[in-house]
Amino acid sequence: MEKDIVLITGANGMLSKQLATLLKSEYEIRFLTRKVQKPNDYQWDIDKQYLDVKSLVGVKHIVHLAGVSIAEGRWTATQRQKIIESRIQSAELLLKKLKAENIKLKSFISASAVGYYGTKTTSNIYTEEASYGNDFLSNVCLQWEHAADAFYNVATQVTKLRFGVILSAKEGALPKMLKPITLGFGAVLGSGKQYIPWVAINDVCRFIKHTIENSLGGTYNVVASKNVTNREMTYLLAECINKKIYLPNIPAFLIKWIFGDASVLLLEGSRVSNEKAKQTGFIFEFESLKPFLKKELDAIEK
Repeated sequence: MEKDIVLITGANGMLSKQLATLLKSEYEIRFLTRKVQKPNDYQWDIDKQYLDVKSLVGVKHIVHLAGVSIAEGRWTATQRQKIIESRIQSAELLLKKLKAENIKLKSFISASAVGYYGTKTTSNIYTEEASYGNDFLSNVCLQWEHAADAFYNVATQVTKLRFGVILSAKEGALPKMLKPITLGFGAVLGSGKQYIPWVAINDVCRFIKHTIENSLGGTYNVVASKNVTNREMTYLLAECINKKIYLPNIPAFLIKWIFGDASVLLLEGSRVSNEKAKQTGFIFEFESLKPFLKKELDAIEK
């Protein structure tokens, strides 16, 4: 039987690469990328409004993961613009080309983030029905999801996935958290009471596959069941690599001075519910952080 074709944007990201590894035995994978390096790579250039339309021939599913990282440096006016435009303009280019080629998709799956609810520390546990926040990240997510909604014109299902902090021992947030602890400079950030709604990268990939296989439209929080505070995560990371936390908490004012407005990523966070995702029949492999860390870090050591 002929395999469905899945087109993935954000080809160089850790999530795109791991997702392709998971899907490749059952689907034909294509990537949209600025620099073609492999036979299944196709070029696009958002600034020039160029997309190789051969990438769209026969495509049944698009997983839209493209976007400048929110965690790289300070949020200058230029960086804010890049963060928004890399997500919105890329989606608009895709939609324009799909319409021009009269291509109908089975599904369009777009990344979003739990930042939709606002980057703040509260006692709330946010479900998908909660309203959006009033800060920069919530505005990014709102525009991101509005851009995805436009794909109802060309796709049977549109799915918006609000990711938590995606953890992988190979790259991304987790190695950055581990490095100072490994060197003996680990410390809790600010009050340490801010929640980190984390999720294992493999569970993210599995849930994307789950949405494709089960034709799941709508919006889903993709986070582990047991969110942890910054303090809990810091001490658990230290425990898993047999280190101690000796330093006092790093004051919030110092983090704000270094990172500017982007410091909210480190200093704020609330709990987020994954009940809706679980109600679809999906089972998270990693519900709590400690088993995930032990497995990931053991794999790295081997």
